[in-house]
Amino acid sequence: MRIFRTLLLLTGVAVLMPSPPDDPIQVEQVGRHVSTPGLIGSATMAFSDAASFCSRQPQVCQTAGYVADKLQAKAKYSVRLIYEWASESTAEPEIQPFDTQAHADPIRTGSTAVAEAALRTGQSSLRIEDLIPPWRGQASPKKS
Repeated sequence: MRIFRTLLLLTGVAVLMPSPPDDPIQVEQVGRHVSTPGLIGSATMAFSDAASFCSRQPQVCQTAGYVADKLQAKAKYSVRLIYEWASESTAEPEIQPFDTQAHADPIRTGSTAVAEAALRTGQSSLRIEDLIPPWRGQASPKKS
C-alpha cells in the first residue's frame, strides 16, 4: 500500500504544479470538456481498481514495494551525503601547539629550543612586585 501512497503524493504534487498557458487554437480543436461528475466517477473507479490490485497481482505489489524500498534508501543516502557536504567546515585547520607536534617531529634546532622554552615559561616574565606601581607620595600643589 505504500506504493499507492507514494503515487497519491506524486499525483498531488503534479496537480499543484503550474500548467502551461492554454493555446487558443488547440482549445478550439479539442472542443471537449470533462464535467466534474464524470471526473469524480472516473477517480472513484480508478481508486476501487487500485485498491483491489494487490489482491489480484500480489507479486507485482511485492516487487513494487521492493523497488520503492531501494529508491527510498537511495534518496535518504543521497540527502545525507548532501547534508554532510553542505555542513562541512571550510575554515582553515587550527595550528597545533608545539607540545602536540613534538612527538611527531623529533628534530631539535635552535629555533625549536627557544619556542619550547617560551611555552614552558609562559609569555610574561614579570613578577607580582613588578606589577605594583611605586608610591609617589602626596601630589604637590601647583603654583602658577
